[in-house]
Amino acid sequence: MLNFELIATFFLVFARIGAFVATTPLFGGPNTPVQVKTGVAVVISLIVLPLVAAPQQSLTSGPLGFGLAVAREVGVGILTGLICNMILQIMNILGQIFDLHIGFLMTSFFDPSSGGQITLTAKFLYLVGIVLFFILDGHHMVILGLVKSFEIVPLDTAVLTGSGMLVLIRAFARMITVAVQVSAPIIAVVLIIDICLGLLGRTAPQMNIFMLGFPLKIGAGILTLAVLAPLLGVVFQSLFRMMERDMYTLLKGLVQGG
Repeated sequence: MLNFELIATFFLVFARIGAFVATTPLFGGPNTPVQVKTGVAVVISLIVLPLVAAPQQSLTSGPLGFGLAVAREVGVGILTGLICNMILQIMNILGQIFDLHIGFLMTSFFDPSSGGQITLTAKFLYLVGIVLFFILDGHHMVILGLVKSFEIVPLDTAVLTGSGMLVLIRAFARMITVAVQVSAPIIAVVLIIDICLGLLGRTAPQMNIFMLGFPLKIGAGILTLAVLAPLLGVVFQSLFRMMERDMYTLLKGLVQGG
């Protein structure tokens, strides 16, 4: 005999986890087949299901109430997925700032995975971020966060509050801030080169400073990035902790009175 309460609980759990998997590129971008994403969401949902308490209100309020409960869980999954996505967007913005200052911005190309224009270094750092994410066991932390999300925000209890939206706004602002802070050495090196070239242009007007600046900025920028590369692991670890803190703060903000 079918256990309708268990089936309804599974669909609510799957709605939250499926929305999370569909939102974050950590489990595959837009080019990943839908069957793969659905399979990942189903497997995680089956693992989490025994740990989740069944909601009572949505099961007794009819199809309309159950549909609203599914919409709540989809919203929770999308919001938590956006928080996790911001950690990779930091690497993307870092690459964009790097290419802007060394002259690689003109090498931008269309990226099917993001659906927009992206530069070479931004795409490279984005892929490096995904690799570091799995090397540093970030996927374990995300799955653990999904499990704890059902403890912080039980099924069919999420409420969109101002505190939850404030967490998203602060996370977005912090994403820009961290990207600029990490790229500060590159900006400083390029600024010093520009000042030196400006002084050289005043003392030797016959030199083509414009053409001389291109290889100097590119070489100095790549050298600076190579020096900073070993530190990306340390930066990513701090970003993981920041992402985990923001995720739990967001979930607490989705609880009525939280």
